[in-house]
Amino acid sequence: MEKELKDWLNIGRGSTAEVFEYGPGRVCKLFREGYPKEYVDLEYKNAEEIFRLGVRTPKPFETIVLEKRYGIVYERIEGKELLELAIENEIDSEEMLDILVRLHCGLLQKHSNNVLSYKEFLTAMIKGKGDENQLLTDAINMLPDGDCVLHGDFYPSNVMIESDGSPVIIDFMNVCHGPALYDIARTFFLLRNNNETLACSYLKKMHIYREDVARYVSIIEECRRYEE
Repeated sequence: MEKELKDWLNIGRGSTAEVFEYGPGRVCKLFREGYPKEYVDLEYKNAEEIFRLGVRTPKPFETIVLEKRYGIVYERIEGKELLELAIENEIDSEEMLDILVRLHCGLLQKHSNNVLSYKEFLTAMIKGKGDENQLLTDAINMLPDGDCVLHGDFYPSNVMIESDGSPVIIDFMNVCHGPALYDIARTFFLLRNNNETLACSYLKKMHIYREDVARYVSIIEECRRYEE
């Protein structure tokens, strides 16, 4: 686009990026200055792979550089976050969980080795972060392998609901592959941080016992200290 950034319409912002209109049917997720290019490239690669697998996600078109900031151009999704719908009482928590569980089960049926393994992802997260924890690295390496596609941050704020009610999965920075139980544990952990009852209901709807994910949750809790 020829316009300068100051002329773009900002339609959303987060801790690492802002979202701008980018022509008909497109948006640009523009990362803040100084955000590493390798992280942007990783998200773009993850988004391409998830889209290729047939998961309903915003189509990624290209990466760009503007005013020393890296960005990814995505298909524009018109709708609201699943979490926003629940907060505004347009749906109740039961319906929110039903949508989340249905989507998660569908995603976990996809398989790929074209994204990082979850062990690589976790190890990279803690590497070089102050007091290197070799025991934690060893514990990660001893976890089971797998080739299920894992979102890595599957939470109601990362699901958009279009005006016709169709759900769309967003945010691909943490995508990796591994055993399904890791991603279930990650979602349980994220939900539990806000609502223990909701987290337990999620596990029940996934037909998973708490002890099934306990090992993964323990690792996730330790790695959480290293997340930026």
